[in-house]
Amino acid sequence: MMPQPTEVPAPPPGPGVVTPFAAPPRDRDLRGLWIGLGVGGLVLALCCVGGALGGGFLLAGLEGVARSQLASVVDDYLTALRAEDYATARAQLCPEQQRTHTLAWYEDEYRGSEVTAFTVHEDRVDVNLVQVPADVTRRGQGESLMTFTMLQQTTRWVICGGVD
Repeated sequence: MMPQPTEVPAPPPGPGVVTPFAAPPRDRDLRGLWIGLGVGGLVLALCCVGGALGGGFLLAGLEGVARSQLASVVDDYLTALRAEDYATARAQLCPEQQRTHTLAWYEDEYRGSEVTAFTVHEDRVDVNLVQVPADVTRRGQGESLMTFTMLQQTTRWVICGGVD
């Protein structure tokens, strides 16, 4: 049986033996810490500014897409009216408007005063109120401004106001 050691033995003398601390530890230089914190702060600021600018560009891009989609529906509607394709025009309406605007309504409303020309103002689309303005010229009536109110129905936009 071996005896239990009571203290740690000293290192053996001889070449290559180094004491644990040749010199006492000294305080670290804080200059490196401050440089690291400064660089980290700069990177954080650049990320925040970049994120804000990227978010702004994303919102502007999405607004442009929404304007284009809204204007496209009104353009399709007015193109169908000009071609006297009332079934296609009526398909661009929300269900509530389809109930009140039957094919017979279109034939009565546009007989003799057909749409001859139109201009959809995509640059003046109000994405907050979801309204699309268009100048519409009808035979015998001249040009008038029509403002179509839009509604998103599942995955597509439909006209839900301004038809009359």
